[in-house]
Amino acid sequence: MNKKGITIIELLVSMTIISLVMIFLARLMFMLMNVTNDTTYASDDEIRRTTIIKNIENDFLKNKLNGLDITKTNHETTINLNYAKESSTLKITSKELTYNNTTYPLESKNATYDLCPIYSYLELDPNYYLVTITIPVLINNENTTLNDDLTFSYLSAKTNSDNYPKNYVCSK
Repeated sequence: MNKKGITIIELLVSMTIISLVMIFLARLMFMLMNVTNDTTYASDDEIRRTTIIKNIENDFLKNKLNGLDITKTNHETTINLNYAKESSTLKITSKELTYNNTTYPLESKNATYDLCPIYSYLELDPNYYLVTITIPVLINNENTTLNDDLTFSYLSAKTNSDNYPKNYVCSK
């Protein structure tokens, strides 16, 4: 009865507990690797969104935006930006934006662009107006934070050549 040693049952129980801990640690390491990749993609997407906003707003100022048209289909939304001497097109799909023939993919795993941009035309007084276009970024099909959205603004004096939709509602 006083023999010191390990029984087979004790050995099997110890091996089972060690196996469960190892499986838990392996899953935790895999999840951490995915979180790191998602964070990297989210950071890259943020840089891309900042670049897009800068390029479009620079064009607004340089070329003088004087109108726009928004067209939505089932798979993409097109915003034609009309400038004084030319025009540009911004195409939105769920995973990428294309502006001036440059495509900006969205690489975050659960992120997509909403195909219904938020548009507003605000008359500030009889001589000035503000146009704002926001393209929501959805995480798991929900707009969880406004920080990820792309927002373009243009403030200008009114002219006779301005052609903006006064009331725009996107149909989902």
